[in-house]
Amino acid sequence: MSQGVRTRPEGSDQALSEAYDTALLDLDGVVYAGGDAIAYAVDSLDTARAGGMHLAYVTNNALRPPDAVAAHLTELGIRAEASDVVTSAQAVARLIADQVPQGARVLVIGGEGLRVALRERGLEPVESADD
Repeated sequence: MSQGVRTRPEGSDQALSEAYDTALLDLDGVVYAGGDAIAYAVDSLDTARAGGMHLAYVTNNALRPPDAVAAHLTELGIRAEASDVVTSAQAVARLIADQVPQGARVLVIGGEGLRVALRERGLEPVESADD
């Protein structure tokens, strides 16, 4: 192939939900924009789920806990449970929990999502360095 020439990749003979068992979906700009679902997102996600695909909603927004994210998705018409949501707050809480003992006090400079994630890992969020 000569340099600079682009080719179109071949299409798949099977639906994505048949080829893959899980989809990791970014939220803002992929599933929704602002307060509204992206065009065709709700129907496409319903079709994927009906085809047997597990949907995991991944967000770098650490402010909202998973239940709030799932509630927002549900309001948009997308079936979602808190267990379907993975947040950056959960990721950092897991990293911290691997490095400090259970019940450790952790100074939180962040939103409710981070406090919830730390508590779920058995850590105690505190608001002040004096604590």
